[in-house]
Amino acid sequence: LAGLAAQLGWRVSLYDHRPAFAEATRFPAAECVLLGRPEALPSRVDLESYGAAVIMSHHLESDAAYLRALASSTVPYVGLLGPAPRRERLRKQLSAEFAALNGRLRSPAGLALGGRASSSIALAIVAEIHAWLHGRSGAPFGEGAGACSARPSKPRVA
Repeated sequence: LAGLAAQLGWRVSLYDHRPAFAEATRFPAAECVLLGRPEALPSRVDLESYGAAVIMSHHLESDAAYLRALASSTVPYVGLLGPAPRRERLRKQLSAEFAALNGRLRSPAGLALGGRASSSIALAIVAEIHAWLHGRSGAPFGEGAGACSARPSKPRVA
């Protein structure tokens, strides 16, 4: 995710509460890598300068803490990794704080591009953020946009 975002020229920061993951060597495309507790996020990072945040901790309580921190921010796109039932558990747990994310939270984060590999998920998330930042829905350009009508069995790139 960080690498794809950086390829688009985005300035990428990573904030993680897990020491094993908050390592700059793991994220060479990130401009900044910080280690800290989720609840300390607003005091360590100027959230008002960010256009998007993606929560990917894979830990329900940590995700709840990150959502709490982002609920009081003005970050326009907040993406949450994971299935819809997980989001609903967080909605019930956070109640009013979750409501403060209304219109900004995308969960599950990403466009429905297909694929389950981590690179496919990263592409879907970056594509959704890109569309969001440009005021687009992420819908196709339109019918008849290309000359190829049949889908190849293997992807082709021109």
